[in-house]
Amino acid sequence: MCSYFAIIFKITNYIIRIDMKSYFVFAIVLTVVYLVYYAVIIVQDLYGKKGTGKVSEEVFDLGELEDEPSVTVTENDAGFNVGDEKYETDIAPTAPSETQEPETATDNRKATVAEKLERLKAQAEEQMEETAAYLSDAYTADELYKAMLSKGKPDGRPEIIWKPIKDQL
Repeated sequence: MCSYFAIIFKITNYIIRIDMKSYFVFAIVLTVVYLVYYAVIIVQDLYGKKGTGKVSEEVFDLGELEDEPSVTVTENDAGFNVGDEKYETDIAPTAPSETQEPETATDNRKATVAEKLERLKAQAEEQMEETAAYLSDAYTADELYKAMLSKGKPDGRPEIIWKPIKDQL
C-alpha cells in the first residue's frame, strides 16, 4: 500500500514539475476559489433574505402636532401687513424717469461706473509704494540680435555691457 501512494506521489510530482510551474498551480487554485466565492455571493443575492439589515436612518418622536392659526400677509403701496401689525417701507423709484432717453440712461450708467472705477483706482494708488523700475527698457529678439552683432552698442539706446564667455575645458 505504501508503495502505491509513493508511486502516485512520484507521478503527480513529476507531472507538476514538468508540465506546470508553481505559478500555474497558484493561478488555477485561485481561479477555483474565486469561482466558488462568486457562486456563493450570487446565490445569497438571489435567494437570501431581503431587508434584514439595519435601518440607517434615525426616527425622532415629535409628539402630537398642534394646529397653529394661519397669519395673513398682505402687501400695499406703503408697505405690508402681517396679521394685525402694519410695517411701512420706503421704496425708492427703480424705474428711470420717462423723460430721459434710453441711450442717455446707459451713458449715465457708464459714467457712474467709470467714476467708481476712478475712485477705486485712486484709493489703490494711495496705498501703493514707489518702486524703481526694473527691466523697463526691454529688448525684442530682433533688437537683441542687432545689439549682439554690434557688440553691445545699439542705436539710440544705452550701451550693453558685453562679456563674451569662452568654453574652457
